[in-house]
Amino acid sequence: MVSVIDINNTNEHIDINNRRTDIDNSIELTNVNNIMNEQMDIDNKHISTCVDIRRTSRIAEEEKWERNGVIYQILMGLCANVVVLTPGMGVGYYGVAQPAMTAPKTDDLQLDANQANWAATTFALTIPLGCLLTSPVMERGRKLSMVMASLISVAGWVTIYLAKSYEVLLVGSSISGISTGMAAAPATIYAAEIAEPKWRGTMVTWTSLYFSIGGLLVYIFGYIFKNDWRLVALMCAIFPVVSIALTLLVMPESPLWLRDQNRPEEALKIMKKFRGIPKDQPAPAEVLFELKPQSQEKDRNLLKHLMKRSSLVPFVIMNSYFLFQQFSGTFLVTYNVVTIMEKSGIQIDPYIGAILIGVARLIASFLATEVCRRLGVRIPSIISGIGMTIFIGGLSLYLFLAEKGTVISDKGIIPTTCMMLFIFTNTLGYLTIPFAMVGEIYPSKVKDILSNVTVSICYLVSAITVKIYPDMERLMHMYGVYFFFGIVSLIGLIFIIFFLPETKGKTLSEIEDMFSKKKVSELSAEKVVGEIPSIPNRVDSLEN
Repeated sequence: MVSVIDINNTNEHIDINNRRTDIDNSIELTNVNNIMNEQMDIDNKHISTCVDIRRTSRIAEEEKWERNGVIYQILMGLCANVVVLTPGMGVGYYGVAQPAMTAPKTDDLQLDANQANWAATTFALTIPLGCLLTSPVMERGRKLSMVMASLISVAGWVTIYLAKSYEVLLVGSSISGISTGMAAAPATIYAAEIAEPKWRGTMVTWTSLYFSIGGLLVYIFGYIFKNDWRLVALMCAIFPVVSIALTLLVMPESPLWLRDQNRPEEALKIMKKFRGIPKDQPAPAEVLFELKPQSQEKDRNLLKHLMKRSSLVPFVIMNSYFLFQQFSGTFLVTYNVVTIMEKSGIQIDPYIGAILIGVARLIASFLATEVCRRLGVRIPSIISGIGMTIFIGGLSLYLFLAEKGTVISDKGIIPTTCMMLFIFTNTLGYLTIPFAMVGEIYPSKVKDILSNVTVSICYLVSAITVKIYPDMERLMHMYGVYFFFGIVSLIGLIFIIFFLPETKGKTLSEIEDMFSKKKVSELSAEKVVGEIPSIPNRVDSLEN
């Protein structure tokens, strides 16, 4: 018979074993949990690493897209502006051709001073006609407008080259003027429509850059062929042919023009290329928003759009700026560059002086591109107004003292420096900025019309200044003419300080909003975002 003590001992032994088992189980469970936690930490680290890798890859891919898009925008902007080389040549052509046209000769057409002045004036007078013709042509395509301008330009230069009479020369001048007017706006508008907001301020200044290159080229041709104005015209005819080839073979149509023609699929395809987005990737929301037409009231006709505040205010501002541009001597010096060099106390070959002016203008145009990108349009315009006032005023004072008998032993250094710096500062702002702004400051609904009307008025005033210049010189002497330029530059500076808006970094919709009483684009943006919640942006599309 088992004793009670043995039973108790046995039970205690079982309890001990059970406790040991519980402890062993607890230890084993703890070890398992620890192992699982360690494994989960490893998995989480692995997942985090994968996410970081994907995010890094995504950022690199997005940067590559943006870089490709910017490169494509720049290349197409450069190609588009080749059409502007010929206007630059046209404006400078009579400055170097008039001395050869009026030089005594027996074997070629000879003009008197009045006829030579009328040839240049005819060219300037027909530029506004070309500007007005551009509007209906641009409605049929930005590319078509550039091709038409180049074709007419070739016809004009060839007519001048072949002219055997004064009347035919005037016809050639008229045709060249029309082509110049037709080329003035399309390149700027095309660049403004294809560029991202942060690059638009740079790309729209390229019109003035190419204009300066064209002017320098014709000055060089004038120096090489001093006595052959026909050959200079023939050399000028080469460049519109190059423009035609680039426009037809290389450049795509403006995506915003395609959008306005109810061709959204083509517009989206081209806009994706301009933004560097691969064909197989969905378009980000910001691209879709760029291609969304501006909300307009259906019952409003074109006249009512023209009478809106967002159209009238920039129209007044831009035409005022162009008025100061023309009467400060911006184009007048270009149209009469050789004769002005001869009468400004500059003691070098006037054709070399013209080339120096062309070089100064070209350097300033390059700088203006970067300055506008960094500083916008107001600061360069202010710097330009200050510089022009100082340097043309200094040249006026120099010529006044020289005419009154004061002997200045500077060997022509002072007038050369003043003229070069006047042209340099003029190009930084007064010459460059207005033409750059017409491509972006007007609402899209009336941009084609108002931009061309504005440039037309500019060139009409230019023709007036060219025609009255001989009378101004006779009545006021050269120092009086330069003093007048200085006063206009100063008044223009005051206008810029108080009234010129800044467009740097703004989208075209935001620029339109600056002049509107109602900020409708913000509502439009909210509406668009609400309509396309499922459209991924670049980041989301890569993560998925």
